Parts: sequence; structure tokens; C-alpha cells
Amino acid sequence: MLVKVFVLGRPGSGKTTAIHHLLKLARQSNFTALHMDDYRILHRMSQEDTRHIRFRTTAYGGFDVLDLSVFDTALHILEQQVQALANLEQDGIVTIEFARNDYWQALQQFSAGFLQDAYVFFVDADLDTCIDRIYQRIESSEVTNNHFVSDYIMRTYYDHDNWLYMCSHMNAHLRSEQQIYKEVRAFRNAGNLQALLDIIEDFAKQLFQREFQQTIIPQKVLTHA
Repeated sequence: MLVKVFVLGRPGSGKTTAIHHLLKLARQSNFTALHMDDYRILHRMSQEDTRHIRFRTTAYGGFDVLDLSVFDTALHILEQQVQALANLEQDGIVTIEFARNDYWQALQQFSAGFLQDAYVFFVDADLDTCIDRIYQRIESSEVTNNHFVSDYIMRTYYDHDNWLYMCSHMNAHLRSEQQIYKEVRAFRNAGNLQALLDIIEDFAKQLFQREFQQTIIPQKVLTHA
């Protein structure tokens, strides 16, 4: 059984780092570890938009979304792609990554059945920090998935603060409105990498024990040695 894990947050928040560590922990426990995101969907759509009606190109091979409806379309396609993995019989996780300015509205794009057995891990960071990190990863040759997001889209679209919804009211709202019945976890990423890795390890440990009770998690999964 593949367990769905939504990993959400602004570009530059640290969600990709969280995903890499979560997938690593799954593999160390001999679970299947898959990753899906909407970037490839949006990138393909931007390349097909030769008249630049819905997208425009930016520096570093990036693109700005001009027609915000494509964000919803991408999520509909993403659900279909994840659902196509449903026939896999291996125990494991599939992380589902995307960034939006309003997660209440974004999660409305998924079917109730798709959400009800999903986990959510939300990584938050302030806007200026996220913008700084985007430029740092573009300049680093060691960083993979270093997709550029322009200052314009960060300050006009991703400026909305989702912390209150995802943290203070996440259990009440997500469980009643979105019918997410599994765990929802939120983390404020102020730049302490070890703190982020530690909470991911705790999240992974509880997820693996809850979903795959017959599998013993090796102790090495919970250390950095």
C-alpha cells in the first residue's frame, strides 16, 4: 500500500529538503519511496503556451504563471498521476509536492476520497527568507531541483500567509472541510536544518508505525550517524 504524504510550503521554505529526508528514511526502512510534484506539469504547460497567454518566461529558465486557473488544472492532473500508482502492491509512501498561496482553495481541487487517507506536512518560512533561499539554490551547483521562482510571483502570489490555517486550525479545518483523517504536521523553518530533520524523523517514525505495524524500523533510520 502506498501512503500519500502532501508536503506543502512556499518555494524556498525547505519542503524539498524535508521530502528528500523523508524519502531517504522510507528507503532505509525498505519501503517504496516515490515522489510526485506539479512542477513538471506546469513546466510542460508553459512550453506548450507558445503565445505566452498563460505563462511568461523569466530568468534562469523559469516561468511566471499569468493565468492562475492553470494552478488548479495542474492539481487535477497531479491527482490522476498519483492515482495511477494505486495498483502498486509494495508498502511505501508517495510524497506529493506543490506550492500555493491558499491551501484551503488548493486542497478543494482534490477529490474527497483522494484526501481522506492522506498525511500533510507543511513547512513554513517568511517570504524574504524564501526569496533569499531561491537565489542561493540557483547559485549552488550542488542543489538539485533548483527551479527558479521570480520575485514578482513570490511577492504577488506567494505573499499570503498560510500558517494560521495550516497550524492553528489545521485539525479542525482540514478534517471537517477537506476530510483529511490522518496526521497533519506544521513546522516553522527558521533555518535550523537539524530541527527540520528531527521533526521529519519523528513524523516518519509515527507514520511507518501506524501504517506498517508489522515492519520493524531499523534504529539507524532515527540517527544521522
